[in-house]
Amino acid sequence: MWEPVGPLPASVYWRRRWLAIAAVLSVLVLLAWGVGALAGAIAAPRGDGTTSLASRPAAVSAPQQASPSPAAPAAPLPQPGTEGPPTPQSQLQSQPQSQSQPEGAPPSPVDGPPSATVEGGPDTSTATSSPSGTSEGLVPDDTPRATSPVPSPAPVPPTGPVACTNEMLAVAAEVDRPEHRVGERPLLRLVVTNVSDQPCVRDLDPERQEIVVWSADGSERLWSSNDCSNAQGVDLRTLVPGQPVASSVRWAGRTSEPGCPLERSTVPAGDYRVMSRVDDVISPPTPFVRRP
Repeated sequence: MWEPVGPLPASVYWRRRWLAIAAVLSVLVLLAWGVGALAGAIAAPRGDGTTSLASRPAAVSAPQQASPSPAAPAAPLPQPGTEGPPTPQSQLQSQPQSQSQPEGAPPSPVDGPPSATVEGGPDTSTATSSPSGTSEGLVPDDTPRATSPVPSPAPVPPTGPVACTNEMLAVAAEVDRPEHRVGERPLLRLVVTNVSDQPCVRDLDPERQEIVVWSADGSERLWSSNDCSNAQGVDLRTLVPGQPVASSVRWAGRTSEPGCPLERSTVPAGDYRVMSRVDDVISPPTPFVRRP
């Protein structure tokens, strides 16, 4: 029965038997796969139907919970007042918790109003612009300024602007007001202008710039913008002829020394002058007064 019988070699009959067995197994596998796919197709609508029905009530219930929220947005309007803050804050905190799960965006508007009110307050702007006791370095000042008259511009070399020499620059020291009371923070500026007839490049690294407050006679150095500042780094600028570039700092009205020692005293009322420099280019003195 198992031994092949026939005129052909035995290997031929064994190949035929293996092919027949493989064909039968393939048919069985296809039948099993078809039955499984059919069963899954029948069961899938039931599963989708249950999940969709379960999700719909959740979606419907979410608006119902959020429906009372319109009363809460109206409450933040009186929030700048003195009576309304506790109630709207609690309502605003309860709303993002219910809405943060689907979207995650509501927490940002909650954080937004406080920051807007902080930036809008006049006291806050003064606090942010004034330097701390350990950081009194120069920062760029974008205050609009008039352009200084210059000779007719020279053509720019094909290789680009040249490096600014000291003779091509003019440096000035400015004070926002000629008089300040003790306790106020004068705004001191360093202004550098290209007085040549062609653009040039200069490194305006904060470490290369300095504003110094002197006594009225120039004999005593009272404060420097570089004493308590660690700001440094290459800051290459292309200076256009006649276009001033300014840096500023708010002086806390206290003395300083190189290394920024902890013991610093308040500069008393009197007459003083401020000077500035960019490398070796030094400005003329600008006088100002501190009143009691």
